[in-house]
Amino acid sequence: MDLVPSLPVAARRHWLRHPLQGSVNRIFHELLRFTPCEVTSGIGAVLSPLACWRYRDRKFARRIARNLKTLAPDLCDTEMHHDASLKAWWRNIGRTIAEFSSVNRFVPEGRITIEGMEILHAAPASGGPLIFVSMHLATWEAIFAAVQLELAPPNIGPFQPEPNRFTNRIVYNSRKRRNQYLFPPGQRSAYRLHRLLTGGGAASMTIFIDEVRDDQVHLPLFGRKAPDRGNAVVAIKLANASGGTLVPVYLTREKGARFRLHILPPVPKRPAPETPYPVPDTILKFNGIFEPLVLENIRQWYMLAELRLPTGKAA
Repeated sequence: MDLVPSLPVAARRHWLRHPLQGSVNRIFHELLRFTPCEVTSGIGAVLSPLACWRYRDRKFARRIARNLKTLAPDLCDTEMHHDASLKAWWRNIGRTIAEFSSVNRFVPEGRITIEGMEILHAAPASGGPLIFVSMHLATWEAIFAAVQLELAPPNIGPFQPEPNRFTNRIVYNSRKRRNQYLFPPGQRSAYRLHRLLTGGGAASMTIFIDEVRDDQVHLPLFGRKAPDRGNAVVAIKLANASGGTLVPVYLTREKGARFRLHILPPVPKRPAPETPYPVPDTILKFNGIFEPLVLENIRQWYMLAELRLPTGKAA
């Protein structure tokens, strides 16, 4: 099988498939944008079994099943429990995809309970801009929205664009409605993020450190070697360059389209607040914080589909 698509195939994808798929996504997005949040979320949950069935023979679907058994054996001790956990994972993803259309309404409608505001109020004393680090749990886009609309605006950060340019327009317009811009990967974006954080404009940043890089999710570690590049390293270096404070946060789904945003204590700077974060040690601290949280909420972790554990754990 040719792994590099021929020009005609790539052209058909670019000019035919992507516009059609983008138009369908746009129609559903606009319809759901004005639908009550619980209804939107429920639609995603109802459609999730169809997605599970459609992708049942794909490699990533088999990977999800294996990773669940490996990382959460207590949830998969019988075939019935394993099947229930799989269905719960797909149901959360279905809700998450549908909820993107209404994510800007979560904060105004009081759908996000914030836990740890006292930590957030005290965090600026550690110095510099706040740099929120997180994982793709529940409807993770709601973290961007909550920080921008309530916690620490203006909020910036990087994001990984979708392959479909029309879907990217939907994402861009949704963020534009809350006056937020996130930057695609690249050296130019890294320079702009650095300039905004160090320019005295009081910007905060949100960055997800369980991103996919080189066909792998490198954090949490799950017993593997700590990465020496990626979003976690970027977050640490930007914090050091700006004198910023690293604040771990994560989101969990409570019920339906209601969530809890957990603000955790800042990663400590030792021996003094002005001390730079050491990269290897700070990555291990990130892992010590997030690995237990991901395992505890494994059925809400989107990156379960992209995690490739070493041979002997999961393929």
